[in-house]
Parts: sequence; C-alpha cells; structure tokens
Amino acid sequence: MAKKTREELIEDFQSELIDLVSMTIEVEGYSKSLEYHPEMEDLPQRLHFILPEYSTYYLIITYKVKSRALKKLTYSQVVKKHGIPFASRDLHMNDHAEVNTEEKPTHLVRFPPDKLPGGRLIRGTYPAHSKFYEEGKTIFSCDWLIEVVKKDEQPRIGGFN
Repeated sequence: MAKKTREELIEDFQSELIDLVSMTIEVEGYSKSLEYHPEMEDLPQRLHFILPEYSTYYLIITYKVKSRALKKLTYSQVVKKHGIPFASRDLHMNDHAEVNTEEKPTHLVRFPPDKLPGGRLIRGTYPAHSKFYEEGKTIFSCDWLIEVVKKDEQPRIGGFN
C-alpha cells in the first residue's frame, strides 16, 4: 500500500458536516495521554493506539461542526477479532451541536471508561470502526487499530510504518 501524504491523511478525518479534530485516549495510571490530531509533527499513516492489557481508558473526541447544527449525535464503536465483533459500544455525544465559531472552535466529549481484557490469548492488534450518527444516520466514519500489549508496557501511538 502506498504511503499517504499528510493532506490525504487529514482528509480521512473530514466530512461535509463534521471534522474529527482529535481522538485522545487517557489510560488510568499513566500521566501522558495519547492524542491523535492533524497537527502532529509526525502524523502516523493510520490511527493506532497501543494499550496495556487490563487497563482502563477514557476515549475523548474533539470535533468541529462545519455547515449546520447537528441533532442527536451518537457514537458507535465496534472492535473485531478475526472478523467477529469482539467489543462494541454505542454512546451519546450531543443533543444539539451548533456550528463551531472562532469563539467556540470545537466540541469535546469524554466517554465513560472502558476496560481492556488481558492474557496471552487477548494480546494482539484489533481493527476498530467508529461511526458518528445524526438522528440515526451515519455522517462520518473512520477505521483505526487498538493493540493490546503486556501490562508492563507503556501506552503509545503506533501506525508510523
């Protein structure tokens, strides 16, 4: 697969109605959060979070509403193992998200914590798919990876190769 340009990578996180400004994971017990955003000096080729097994993490999404107010925003995430859904969650984001302005440049949502399983058979890389819905209709989606590693490893961002 050909390496994407910075512009192509940024376009993957934009749609007509919404831009994904950043996707952040905070892992309990670690002071440094993992933040994927277009202004990263070294922008990974794909969204890839590497997390220790048994860890509890919080997903924080910062987004920008572009052309019109959005109603009843929800977020759906499905993580698969060997093509079979392994974990999923459907979460509320915002009842009414106004178009962003200079005074309020973004919206931010912090989801409830999620806990990773662990063990030798669980460690590995799993494809994840996120969808953003307005009143049940998909307005944005993105693919990413979550990698479960041994519990003594540090959380980090991957996807640079």
